[in-house]
Amino acid sequence: MQHKKINKKKTKHFFINVLIIIVLLSIIINQTVWLKNMQGFYKHEFKTFIDLNVKDAVWMELSERSEIMGGLQLYSGNITNPNDTSRFITKKITTEDSIYFFSIDKYDPNTMHKISQFILKKHLPVDLNKLNTIFQTKITEKYDIESSYFDYINLKNDSILTTNKPIYLANSHFLMTDTIPIDINNSIGVVGYVNIKNSAILKIMRNQLFFSILLIIITTICLILISRSFILQWKTEKMRQDSVNALTHEFKRPISAAVAMASTIPLYLRQNEIDKVLDYTQKIENELNKLTYYTKRIQQISNNEKENVQLNKTEIKIKPFFESLQQEYATENIDIKLNISTTKDTLNVDPLHFSNIMDNLIENSIKYNLHSFVKIELVVSDISDGLKISVKDNGIGISPIDQKLIFDKFYRIKRKETKNKIGFGLGLMYVKSIIEAHGGDIIVNSKLNEGSEFIITLKD
Repeated sequence: MQHKKINKKKTKHFFINVLIIIVLLSIIINQTVWLKNMQGFYKHEFKTFIDLNVKDAVWMELSERSEIMGGLQLYSGNITNPNDTSRFITKKITTEDSIYFFSIDKYDPNTMHKISQFILKKHLPVDLNKLNTIFQTKITEKYDIESSYFDYINLKNDSILTTNKPIYLANSHFLMTDTIPIDINNSIGVVGYVNIKNSAILKIMRNQLFFSILLIIITTICLILISRSFILQWKTEKMRQDSVNALTHEFKRPISAAVAMASTIPLYLRQNEIDKVLDYTQKIENELNKLTYYTKRIQQISNNEKENVQLNKTEIKIKPFFESLQQEYATENIDIKLNISTTKDTLNVDPLHFSNIMDNLIENSIKYNLHSFVKIELVVSDISDGLKISVKDNGIGISPIDQKLIFDKFYRIKRKETKNKIGFGLGLMYVKSIIEAHGGDIIVNSKLNEGSEFIITLKD
C-alpha cells in the first residue's frame, strides 16, 4: 500500500513537471516563431528600402554624369496628337548632334532620365563605383551594412556587361535588389547586391528580443513557483493525513480498551467480584486520562500562529522551575543534567505555554532515543540581550534536510527509527509559535546518530 502511495505521488509530480515543460516549450517555440517572423518582416522591410533607394541612386549618378559633360541638352516634341488619350505616345528627342524617336509611357515619371541614360550609354556609361558610393550613403543612414556592389546588365540577353564586385567577396551572402531598367528601350539595367551585418537586424529587433527573453524568464519563474506550490500543497496534505491517521489511531486505542473493560463490569458485579470491578474501573480511568492528555495536547497546538496566541505572562522563578522539570523526568534510565549559570532569578513568560514547550522538547529527547540510557543536558545561561535555554540529548539526531522542515505544520521525520513513534507533526510547530509569541527564537543543531540540541533565546 505504501509503495502504491509513493508511486502515485511520483506520478503526480511527474505529470506536473511534464505539463510545465510542455507549457514552457510551447511558449519558447511560440516566441521563436514570432521572432523568426519578425526577422523576416524586417528583412522584407530592408529589401523594400534598398529597392527604393537603388532607383534614387541610379538617377543621382546619372545627374552627376550629366554635369561632367556640362549638362545634357535635350529638346523634345510630341509626334502624336497631344490630345491622344492612349497611354503610349511617340516623342521626338533632339540632341546637339542626333535626333531620336521613342515610344514612351506617359505615366512613367522617369522617362527623361531613361532617355538620358540611352543617349549617354555609349559616350559615358554608368559609373558603378560612383553609383555604389551614392547607394551606400543612402543605405547607411538607416542600416549598418558590410558591403555592396552593382552589376551592369544587358537586359536583351541577360548578360553582365561589367561589375564592381570585389574579388574577396566571392563567398559572401548578399541580398539582391530588383533589376532596374535604366534606359528608354529597357536594353540595359543595373542590379545591386547588399551584404547586411548579422547584428543590424538584431539591433533593430532588440526590444522584441528583450521582451521575449523577459517573458520566457518570468514564465519560467512563475511555472516553477506554481510547481513548487502544488508539490508543497501535496506534501502538506500528505503530512496532515498522516497526522490525522496517527491521531485517530491514538484515540482509538484508549477508547476501545475502555469500552471493552466497561462492558465486562456488569458481569463481575453480578458475580460479586468487587476487586475485578475496582481494577477495571482504575484501568478505564487510566485509558480516559490518556485520551484527556491527547485532547489537551491538541488544544495546546490549536492556536499555532504566533499572532493568535494569547499569553498571560507572569514572573516565574528560574531555578525552582527547571529543578522541578528535572525531577519530573529523571528516572533510572533517564539522566537529566541541569546547569543554571544565569544571573537572573526570574523569567517573564506564560507559565502554561512555557511549561508545555519545555515538556515537548524533553519528551522528544526521550521518545527519539534508541539508547537504553537517555542523556539530556539542560543548560540555562545569559546572553547579551536575554536568556538562552539549551536542551541537548544523545538521541538519533536529525538530518540537515529535516532540520529545515521540522518546525513546519504536520511535518514528521521519515526514518525507520521514528516510524512507530507516536506523533502528530504539530509539537515543534507549537513550540516555535509560542517562543516567537514571546519575542524569542529557536534553532536546532544536530548530527545523525549523535544527538540534537534545541536552543531557545528569549530577549529581556
